[in-house]
Amino acid sequence: MQSLEWRDLNVSSRLLRPSLLLTTGQSFSWHSVGDNHWVGVLGNSVYEIKENKDTTLYRCIHGEANEDSLCDYFDLKHEYAVDMNKISKDVQKIFQERQGVRILQQEPLECLISFICSSNNNISRITRMVGDLKREYGTFLASKHYKDKKMSFYSFPSIAQLKSVDTETLRKMGFGYRAGFIVKTVDILKSRGLDWLYDLRLRDCVTSRNELMSLPGVGRKVADCVLLFGLGKREVVPVDVHIRNISQRLFGIKSGRTLTDAQCEVITDTFKNFAGTDAGWAQAVLFIDSVAK
Repeated sequence: MQSLEWRDLNVSSRLLRPSLLLTTGQSFSWHSVGDNHWVGVLGNSVYEIKENKDTTLYRCIHGEANEDSLCDYFDLKHEYAVDMNKISKDVQKIFQERQGVRILQQEPLECLISFICSSNNNISRITRMVGDLKREYGTFLASKHYKDKKMSFYSFPSIAQLKSVDTETLRKMGFGYRAGFIVKTVDILKSRGLDWLYDLRLRDCVTSRNELMSLPGVGRKVADCVLLFGLGKREVVPVDVHIRNISQRLFGIKSGRTLTDAQCEVITDTFKNFAGTDAGWAQAVLFIDSVAK
């Protein structure tokens, strides 16, 4: 049942800082509704999250309040680590200052469609597009006023609900060329079944990446984001221009204007050298640090 009382996740600020996670490009389903206060949908439940100096609070304003689901979402059962002896003092300082970064463990379908929307886009616009998709095809859950503004919340649509999705409607909603990618990807997923997507969790990274890249609109960057944020593969390092520039500045990695697979592998290997199977998390820490400055 819903819980309108604030509850404590009982996790220290050193281990979890929602301010570094919820609206910084991992997920596009959270909205800031006040200072260190966010609202978003997980499954069919609507949660509010609050961050204070020492811990993180939550309450469920619609649906089932499930603390275990939140802990899984914030990946709280996993302990991230880097080998500080393998990085410079400047990089060590970043990891010390950005404590509380985690990898959000998201539902694979929502993660996939969201990152198809992310191509050549910004966080604000992607968030709007994902919200519009929910309103058009998802299930209404609840409404609430924040600062005299009414917000309505919808679940992310299931494959069955997306069967009516069409390119023309998405284009009118502002999806542009991504509209065709989404429609074709949904058709493929309906044909293959969602188990195909979920089963990628059990396969090796290279195979899973290649499978994802068989979908329209999914290049290496989008595939790697889905692997990291939707399929639990913490060792995957999504590489884009931002990460390339960070790698040049912090690790002296040289690369050309166009990112090649070989350059992505060099950058990935660099992160794996000091973070091992938590390389994707290490990338997230450095990325968040760069955009927060």
